[in-house]
Amino acid sequence: MKKFLASILTAAIAFSCGAGIILTTDTADAKPAKTKDAKDTKDTKKKAPALNDVLGDLKWGMSSDKTKKLLSEKIMNDFSSKIEGNTDLQYVDNLRKTHSDRVENMQKSYQMLTRDNSASLSVSIVGEEFIPDAGEAMLIQREDIASKYYFFLNDKLYKVAVVYDSAYLGPIAFDTFVATTAQKYGPAKEEVWDDDANFTEAIWTDKTDVKLTVKNKYTSYNTFLMVFTDDAVEKQLQSKHKEYFAALNSGPEVSSAIDDLTADSTDNAGSSVDALLGKTTKVDLLAGLSQEDIDVINGVTTKEELEKKKKEKAKKERKKDTRKAKQGLEIF
Repeated sequence: MKKFLASILTAAIAFSCGAGIILTTDTADAKPAKTKDAKDTKDTKKKAPALNDVLGDLKWGMSSDKTKKLLSEKIMNDFSSKIEGNTDLQYVDNLRKTHSDRVENMQKSYQMLTRDNSASLSVSIVGEEFIPDAGEAMLIQREDIASKYYFFLNDKLYKVAVVYDSAYLGPIAFDTFVATTAQKYGPAKEEVWDDDANFTEAIWTDKTDVKLTVKNKYTSYNTFLMVFTDDAVEKQLQSKHKEYFAALNSGPEVSSAIDDLTADSTDNAGSSVDALLGKTTKVDLLAGLSQEDIDVINGVTTKEELEKKKKEKAKKERKKDTRKAKQGLEIF
């Protein structure tokens, strides 16, 4: 009996050890399974929408009639979505009138851009987006938070300009607006600074046929301008537009006035001053100027180098700025 019990105990120990070996081997070879909470960074990273998504059903090169038709449908579809499930008849009727008026006003707004009929537009926020008498036309669509200007060249859609209502934006800095736009479309590809080192534009491009330029118009219009353009047409028209507005904002009378102000004083002029004051007078023409401007006049540095330094300084200051994107702001 003792031998029998011993043999059973020995078999049990051997079985246990063997099972342990099997388990140990399987566990070592097994790979840990991903838990439900594990996240693939590639899947969770938010992909920026394509710039041409802003067009929706519209296409570059589309005629004004086709554009009107699609915009009318979009406005009324917006009305339908807003009243879904609403049983307030008064609210529904008021909203229907609002959207019907938008359709009517949009269709009536179409106009060829000539010198005779675009004088008021020329001094508006979109004044530098077209050239009169150059085959361009425009259509305006009002929305809840902005107005959209659709531009046509030879009756082919090539540009959409979005002007936000200043009341919707509130007191927002251009840096903040650019940062908010970057949250949707990713970092801007290019930044534009004026001669006084003011941040004036941010530019986006991607693999689509759309170029987005966000323009700082806050000083004059208390708002900003987003301009989506057909990149190919934009490249063709860009130099033409720049030349037109450069010529428009300059002229012989301006140059003449500047020459008169900066011309050297003659001996006779100095004698006149002396006669009035009764003594020999030395006039310091550099009084009141900054040291940077004096250095340019004296040839210590050039105007181009001075402007470059100003821009670099402004960019450094902007990088120090800790302002965040404005949450809840709808970006087209």
